[in-house]
Amino acid sequence: MKPIILFIPFIALIWGCSNAVKQVTISETQRQREVCLNWYGYRIDTANAITELDLQITTESELMAYCDFFRNVADTN
Repeated sequence: MKPIILFIPFIALIWGCSNAVKQVTISETQRQREVCLNWYGYRIDTANAITELDLQITTESELMAYCDFFRNVADTN
């Protein structure tokens, strides 16, 4: 009986932690959007934005074409 009583809080802890991780992590699309908006707002330079987005592009015009999608997307949070 005692192992069952100890097992129930363990399951509740695992379930609670898994839900917390899902809520804390942001989606990859949201992260990309934030990087692009920071780049548009001149908070980070082009090289940093390309590095953070892990892109295989080299020019500012290519980054602009990539980030153009995120410019007018509404924030869903």
